[in-house]
Amino acid sequence: MTTMTRYQISDADRKWIDHIRQQPVGIQPPEVIRLLNRLRGEAIEGKYCLVIDRPHKEWVVAEMQGRGKPLKYHNIRVSSREEGEWEIFKLRWYRHTGETLT
Repeated sequence: MTTMTRYQISDADRKWIDHIRQQPVGIQPPEVIRLLNRLRGEAIEGKYCLVIDRPHKEWVVAEMQGRGKPLKYHNIRVSSREEGEWEIFKLRWYRHTGETLT
């Protein structure tokens, strides 16, 4: 078992939500990296991803269905990578905590 599989999201991690909302991409503090690694450290099947639909104009949130299987597209379209990363963060947060972020 690795350190990341043992790390559990706690109420203390809530303080990073606004930071991630404002800066979902780029250099992050170690505590944010740990949180994001936990949220991103899922099996391939069911893992959220961002797909470019129109280069530099539109992205779509999708979910991987396993190796060699087609993506499952969600009805979430965004106009920037940052907006897409925030949408995926909200989905992952809900999956891990049961809490809906707006």
